[in-house]
Amino acid sequence: MKIMIVPMAALAETHGPVSRCRTLALGFSDAGYETATCMAEDVNYKTIEGVPNYYLDVPMPLGLPRTIATKTFPVAQKLGITSRKTVKSFDQVLQLTGNLDYGYLKKSVSSIRKAINEYRPDAVYSEFNISAIIAAKKEGIPLYLTVSYPTQHEYAHEKGLEREVNRLLEELQIPRVDSALRLFDWADKRFCMSIRELEPIDKPGIVYCGALKTVNLSSASSGKRNKIAVYMGNGTVSAKDVLRVIRSAFAGSGYEVYIASSYLKEGRIDNINVAPRWDFNSILDEAVLFINHGGQNSMVDGLLHGVPQIIVPGKVFERRYNARCLADNNAGAVVDHQKFRADHISEVAYRILNSPEMADSSAMLGKKLRQAGGINTIIRNCNPKA
Repeated sequence: MKIMIVPMAALAETHGPVSRCRTLALGFSDAGYETATCMAEDVNYKTIEGVPNYYLDVPMPLGLPRTIATKTFPVAQKLGITSRKTVKSFDQVLQLTGNLDYGYLKKSVSSIRKAINEYRPDAVYSEFNISAIIAAKKEGIPLYLTVSYPTQHEYAHEKGLEREVNRLLEELQIPRVDSALRLFDWADKRFCMSIRELEPIDKPGIVYCGALKTVNLSSASSGKRNKIAVYMGNGTVSAKDVLRVIRSAFAGSGYEVYIASSYLKEGRIDNINVAPRWDFNSILDEAVLFINHGGQNSMVDGLLHGVPQIIVPGKVFERRYNARCLADNNAGAVVDHQKFRADHISEVAYRILNSPEMADSSAMLGKKLRQAGGINTIIRNCNPKA
């Protein structure tokens, strides 16, 4: 079987779709599937050894001209301007990244259709790429894709953002939609990279596959834990404030604290360690707490290692959902970005650290995420003849 994987493209740093694309591509290849990608060579792109890649256009934020977007957007992202915007739904994400711009849709759908006709896959797998959905629909080949609870039309959507999608659909003689997010309902099979306890999608045909990532818990996970991991990504809280607050909250605590940020100077201040990146697999294996921005990858990583979390989701709908979901499952707590102060973080942290129930809940959810099958569950369900 031949499969083509198409992840969502963006000029912004957003590692989720590309990292999942890589895991999918290597998983399919290892299982004997002939695999290719159609992946934009944007800031998130990395070559996947042994997997051919077909050309895909890079969208410009808000559909701005390339000369303006490539100069102004990275600066805005570095200054934290983009992360301070309230984002209420996934179609807003698609609009902000330029994936709903008519000009981009027309180019990208054409590029994917060209790749389909050259590669001749038996199926297309869309990793949140709506252009791939439209291209597969027009070419009449099976479509598989990733879904999540907060990216559903029913969860949240903004009226009017479907206009440019419908303009292209009409040109292609494909029925219109009342929301760009309705495109995800076109799939032959839909995979949720989570478990029902975290994302209870009330639709038929959803395959829960848990975490794609495999984790081998070391003996340290059952021994003494003395580390606190911190990763705020491109969250609402600035890197400078993260360092100031975390240092004040945990100075002299007896815990080794590890902050990952490319915007801070690498080094060690007392018990606070800072670097652009850390091997969080090792750190979380010995951690008692994970403080993060609520991104899906971060939340799942914490749970896989059975680590309770403090989530500071800021103004992004998906992160806010993840934070609330974790709190509802008694595996962590939510802190509003306006309350990101040393005294409050310290208070919430020590409440969690003194709660065996939260550690148990985190471990239970992590076990279910590991047992759901991951990439093997997807592969078993990806045969068009199944």
